[in-house]
This record gives sequence, C-alpha cells and structure tokens, in this order.
Amino acid sequence: MKYIRSFFMSLSMFSVIPAPKYKWDDKNVRHILKFYPLVGVIIGVIWYLIYMILNYFSINYILMSAILVAFPVYITGMLHLDGFMDVSDAILSRRDRETKIKILKDSCTGAFSVISLVILIMFEYASVNTILLEKKEIIFIIFIPIISRSFSALMILINKDLKASTLTKFFKENTNKFDRILQIIIISILIIIIYLLLGIKYDLILVIMCICMFYKTYKNVKDLDGINGDVAGYCLITGELVGLITLALI
Repeated sequence: MKYIRSFFMSLSMFSVIPAPKYKWDDKNVRHILKFYPLVGVIIGVIWYLIYMILNYFSINYILMSAILVAFPVYITGMLHLDGFMDVSDAILSRRDRETKIKILKDSCTGAFSVISLVILIMFEYASVNTILLEKKEIIFIIFIPIISRSFSALMILINKDLKASTLTKFFKENTNKFDRILQIIIISILIIIIYLLLGIKYDLILVIMCICMFYKTYKNVKDLDGINGDVAGYCLITGELVGLITLALI
C-alpha cells in the first residue's frame, strides 16, 4: 500500500496526469524517486500514442511536430522547463557563485532563460520534424522520458544538495544505497530492451543522453556547489533534447 501511495505521489508531483487523492504522508516521500522512471513510462507511452493518433488521421507533419514538442511540456505542468530556464539564467550570467544562486532563486525571468528556451524549442521542433520526415524509429520516444527521469533521479541521489534547496533534501531523506542501485538497474534493463527491440545503434542514444546529462549536471553542481530541483530539471530537459537530436541524426 505504501508503494502504491508513493507512486501516485510521484505521478501527481511530476505530471498533471490525474491520480487518486491520498493524504500526503512524509514517510512515503523516500520512495518517490523510485517511481520517477515509471512516471516516464506513462509519459512516453502517451507521447507515442498521440503520434499514432495524429498519424492515423494524416495530420500535417508541421502541425504534428508542434503538438509532439508541446506534449512533454504540458504533461509535466512545465515543472522541468521552469528549472531549465532558472538554471540558464543563473549559469549564463557568468557571475560569482553567490550571485548565481541569487539569480537561481529569483522568480523573475531573465533574458538568458528566454533565449535558451527559444533555442531549446527550435532544436526540439527541428529534430521531431526530421524524425517524422525521414521515417526514423519514432517508437524510441517512449524511452526518452524514462531514460531522462531515471538518470535525473540518479543525479539527485549521488550529488550533494544545494544549501538553499529543501526539495531535493526532502526527496533524499532516508534513501539509501538501494535507491541509487535501482536507477542503475533500470538504465541497464533499458539498454537490454532497446537492444532487443531496435538494435545496438539505438543504445547509443541512451549512452549519449546519459553522458550529456552527467556532464551538464556536473558542471552545474560545480558552479552552484550542489544540486536542487532546478538543476535536476535542467538535467532532464537537456537529456530529452539530446535524445531527440540524436534520434534525428542516427
């Protein structure tokens, strides 16, 4: 029962998908990250089903690309995109660490975040459009949200918290070595499944996603002296962008 409650807590926290109402229980928070990849499974399957429906009705590729780019943003309540923009503002300011952290916590939207958002959407749209036009294995989009969430959860669990952060501390409280190993196991299982379904070439996308997410998280943690929800969101958005670009190029 506690795991079911934790799953629905994870689903309601990281998406706008309707979930049964449960009384919030702090004891179950330690299991939220365990179910983060499962939230990715649901998002990935819905994402692919939307493509199937649009394709069935022969929707124009331009409109289809726009809908497919917008879906992950909408389904997550723009939560991770908000983190991406906040971190973009902070890191691209090229100021000292203290100032970067102040910018990170500032609720105002700066020029760097807007520019980063435009570039992000531009590359995502171009990638999705290329995937559709060149008949790539678009079924891989099922795996992109799973990979990004599993690796993002791993980054939260293995990196120290930003001093000003309370949310990541809250998630990590009472977690243990098993939580970290679980995410590694999930990623390993994904490698096997992708290999069996699509071939080793598509495992390369997973590897590239993880390398880029690790590098960007490492850089951000180094610059800010820790990880928080915004840095984790930036990690996730970066991974999904890299996944789409690599799928378009492969």
